[in-house]
Amino acid sequence: MTYTSTVTQKGQITLPKSARNKLNIKIRQKVTIEVEKDHIKISPTSDILTIAGFLKTKVKRPYNILNARESFEKGYSRA
Repeated sequence: MTYTSTVTQKGQITLPKSARNKLNIKIRQKVTIEVEKDHIKISPTSDILTIAGFLKTKVKRPYNILNARESFEKGYSRA
């Protein structure tokens, strides 16, 4: 498929929504840009921030620092 976009004064282009949907590119996701002799290739990429929050913990965390300290002291024995 071919898409057309205009280069702005700042050298930016907009990826058409249909192209983003087809490649599953989300807002603020990083892309790889490869420059060849006569064309540019744009591909979606993944980094650690892209998958942040993917794995959720089932452990309930204390709501404040005092609860966290109490919880730590209950489970910690001094030798």
